[in-house]
Amino acid sequence: MSLDDIKLSPFLVKKMYEKTLVISSFANDEKAQIVKNIDSEKSIAAYTNEEYSIKYLGKNNRNILIVVDEKDHKFLGDDELSFLMNILSACNVTMADAALVNSYGNDNIVYEKLIKTFTPSTILFIGTEPQALGFPVQIPMYQVQAYNKQQYLCTPSLQKLSADKEEKKQLWVALKKIFSI
Repeated sequence: MSLDDIKLSPFLVKKMYEKTLVISSFANDEKAQIVKNIDSEKSIAAYTNEEYSIKYLGKNNRNILIVVDEKDHKFLGDDELSFLMNILSACNVTMADAALVNSYGNDNIVYEKLIKTFTPSTILFIGTEPQALGFPVQIPMYQVQAYNKQQYLCTPSLQKLSADKEEKKQLWVALKKIFSI
């Protein structure tokens, strides 16, 4: 399967991931709030870590941390979120398996706090530099790095990835290594 050929409408994504994206069982959960996007029917659970005030999307069931640097949205815009979900779907990962954190303007998002909060086995830096968050290793683009019993991957922003076929190919090669596809 190629990432170049995946195009799903928001309606289709909602139908495919009803049980993991549309949160109904968490309606009474004090820590959960529903983040509404432009399409009012599409929603994903957003949580806040109480100790460090780190807001994130997803349930982190498989300890996959995705860190973005998005200044224009709380997490990601609709197009970027849809593109990210298509990428994750190709890797047999859902938002229930991951935690999406936007590092833009949040001083609490640093290496030690992210590791303590999410205990990630895999960390994807999308459009952000790990050193800016205090990560002790330098990671070249698209090169899977092992450090501290974790896998790391750095990529350009989702906007750049979605617009460039060669970037998508490099991302796909790296993701196949990480997720053993």
